[in-house]
Amino acid sequence: MLDALSPFVAWDLSPLEVDGLFFLLGSFVVATLSDVKHMSAQREFMDVWWAFAVVLLAIHVWAVDFRPGAPFFAKWGLIVLFALLSHRAIGLWLRLATADVAACVAAAALFPPLLVVLYFVALKLLAWPAARLLGRGKAAYPFMPVVTVATLLVLAFALFVGVVPV
Repeated sequence: MLDALSPFVAWDLSPLEVDGLFFLLGSFVVATLSDVKHMSAQREFMDVWWAFAVVLLAIHVWAVDFRPGAPFFAKWGLIVLFALLSHRAIGLWLRLATADVAACVAAAALFPPLLVVLYFVALKLLAWPAARLLGRGKAAYPFMPVVTVATLLVLAFALFVGVVPV
């Protein structure tokens, strides 16, 4: 039973993906500081995050020799589903600006399917206290701190639980 779930949980990052993770975290830190200070990050961040996700999708398609299986479809299906439900135009999960959705998609693109779900749950759970703390009574608040913290929490969880081989 557990072996059947392994492809949905196991997280074996290639050296390229590890480099991408550090690049992504660095961009999140800079965008978080900008978001907190100016209530917006530069549009270039969004473009980079969309490109990052597309490149990872291409790498994952290539890695499965153009014959993707259930874990591939589960992961990318979940990413698309949560991205759509989290965009402010739909807003059934979260109500995020397009750039915030791009950041979430870029981070989720690095995770296996079950960690994608955990990631979007972490975003949802962190959104409420962040809105109270960072929003100061306003309807809008900087969301990049939530993205950064949720990404780090999921990474820590994966390392702690042993999903990531060290």
